[in-house]
Amino acid sequence: MIFSYYIFKYPYKLVWHLLNIFDKNPKLVIYCADPLDYKILAPVVKYLPELEWIVKNNKTAKYLASRGILSKRMPCFPKAVVMSRHAAYKFPEKKIQKFGMRHGAYHFKKFTSVRNYNDFDVFMVTSQQEVDVAKKLGIVSAVAVGFPKIDPLFDGSYSEETLNSIRQKINLDPSKRTILFSTTWDGSGMSAINKWINFLPELNETYNILVTVHPWTSKKYKDLLSKMENIFYIQEVNVLPYLIVADVLVGDTSSIIAEFCALDKPIITFKVNKTGRFLPEISDLLKKISIQVNDLPTLKDAIQQCLKHPEKQRADRQQANKLMFDKLDGSAGKRAAEIIKKRIPFQRIKEPNGLNRLGS
Repeated sequence: MIFSYYIFKYPYKLVWHLLNIFDKNPKLVIYCADPLDYKILAPVVKYLPELEWIVKNNKTAKYLASRGILSKRMPCFPKAVVMSRHAAYKFPEKKIQKFGMRHGAYHFKKFTSVRNYNDFDVFMVTSQQEVDVAKKLGIVSAVAVGFPKIDPLFDGSYSEETLNSIRQKINLDPSKRTILFSTTWDGSGMSAINKWINFLPELNETYNILVTVHPWTSKKYKDLLSKMENIFYIQEVNVLPYLIVADVLVGDTSSIIAEFCALDKPIITFKVNKTGRFLPEISDLLKKISIQVNDLPTLKDAIQQCLKHPEKQRADRQQANKLMFDKLDGSAGKRAAEIIKKRIPFQRIKEPNGLNRLGS
């Protein structure tokens, strides 16, 4: 537990109880630490009653403001809070109902401390399989809903007209197929960015190249990508439309692999070193749903195989989708919202307002 928690805890509890006596606590708040949190939470929020957005910093406040959403800074003393990270300690009163959900699809890395999950009344994961794994670890708060972040892939949010405008905006060459490169944080020891980043200019001669990286990726890699010509380095929070326009994904152990798998399109993964958070079952899963490579010649060959036979490994991808998501129906956010509303009877349920509907 973060040391400042113990300094903060008791004054926080005192203020919370004083406000509660006079019924001055906000009924329901969303804790949004960064813009990515917004993309994960928006498909849930649109089904919730009126609420307040609580942000971590000015960057996130400005991001929400650009979408017409007013927000407040911490501290906040609500009766219930929803978040997409392990930050229950920021609301150190047991009477606050806490709802958490995954930042990435499925458990591509080991679960963190059991307490990080059990501090929540409900922690929403992406499948019943994940619930079963969590229970074996002693996590009692896990509930399966799916992955709200990817609801827009399946609820009709992206028309062909919208996708064509995106293709034009990023200058995709219609005569070339499109390859999306992705990586997890290089500091995790499970990233392959060092293995492929220098291949991009050569591959760009044959393919459209898109790249997305983990927000914590080292500056040296981000700077290098920013300087590469004719390569589209995605720096937007929302990567979903780029998953749709890509023909093949090249990744490592990033959970974006699960999001691309949900679209049932071919995947290539670089082999990486095993670390403390490495999971053998995820390694086995990647072997089934992707072609694994380790250098430029095998990568080139794998891309050609994927483009020529995109149906290869389809049965394994579909089986993996059932394992990771249960359902891909565009309604995970609605299921999450129903769980929250059932547990907060003090909240008069109203039709969601316009602010809550903003999710683009």
